[in-house]
Amino acid sequence: MAIVKPIKVRVGNLAGLRAVLDYIKEDRKTQNGALVYCKDLLKGKEYQQMVITKRAFHKDTGRQYAHFVQSFDPRDNVSPELAYKIGQEFIKRYEPFQGFQVMMAVHTNEPHMHIHYIVSSVSHENGCKWQSSPEDLKRMRSLSDELCLEHGLSVIEHGRKGHRSYGEYSQTASWKRQLAQDIANNLAISHSRADFIHRMENIGIDADVGEKSALFTIPAGVYGLQSERKCSNWKLISYGDFTTENMRNTWNCNAGLARIGGSDMQLLQEVLLELGQLHCPDTPDRYQDMYFRDIPFDGMTKQEIEIALSRKALDSMLEKARQAHEKAKAESRQAGLLLATIADTLAEVLRWQEEQRQNAPNHDDYTEYEEENEYEL
Repeated sequence: MAIVKPIKVRVGNLAGLRAVLDYIKEDRKTQNGALVYCKDLLKGKEYQQMVITKRAFHKDTGRQYAHFVQSFDPRDNVSPELAYKIGQEFIKRYEPFQGFQVMMAVHTNEPHMHIHYIVSSVSHENGCKWQSSPEDLKRMRSLSDELCLEHGLSVIEHGRKGHRSYGEYSQTASWKRQLAQDIANNLAISHSRADFIHRMENIGIDADVGEKSALFTIPAGVYGLQSERKCSNWKLISYGDFTTENMRNTWNCNAGLARIGGSDMQLLQEVLLELGQLHCPDTPDRYQDMYFRDIPFDGMTKQEIEIALSRKALDSMLEKARQAHEKAKAESRQAGLLLATIADTLAEVLRWQEEQRQNAPNHDDYTEYEEENEYEL
């Protein structure tokens, strides 16, 4: 994948333009200039020609250039030659660059391959000043993703909201990445808001979960932070579905799973195993391991309360799960799929159990058992 970000440029003079051009084309960073490319400029005379254009239109004051950096994920192992090719295609295909002088340089001096683009602030065709909006930046990033896909590189999943900085992608120790992972881990095994807050407190993080948003306070020392930081759930959306709605759905589902697991362990195992085989056939025990690790089975006897499930009822449940999976896959919506299929499956189980209870002889013990195990997802 590649991350495109603008570099803030202050209003300056022509000396600043010369300095940035000299910086990005340094021989030690660009294989002795082999990775420098110029559009509508003579190589080696970039600064002089940009100045000629500015003075021809009497616009040699104010902001002198725009600066963008396109950085590639180290895991994609992008070669300097491929980066250079992508950079050339990016300049040719990004329409707003047309009419402006552009200098590009691929830098190989960092662990991540990256490209610098310097755009002169004055069009050599009509003298118009360079303009760029947030929508233009979105188009740049979209074109970058398109080029990455064409060359077999990974891209960011845009189905999720939120934008991560390049540092969050390139640094495995990013504190936001670690926070998101800890939230996901504790969310997966908590059964209520209070349970979740308590688990986050145990790892030193204060979680304030409201109706529509959540705020996490990370004290100095945690994740290697030098000072206290605050982060809302909306800042973590690019890492997963951390909306409060999904949190509540997770707690309700986990509470239901724990309740049914406490009374009928075999039924819970069957449900999670079937869903595991459907959703992740390579690791079918994944969901069993995820949910069983926090259910207090210790001390329970092996004797189980057996509730007969007909093959027809089970087939019906699995067919619903398959349909939900295919629908989500077709719409490219993976977030919340597991919760939706588990919730539908358990709801079907409970409806079937209720039918069996109503048709069964009216024994007090059996009735009490059923009433104790009813719940709403």
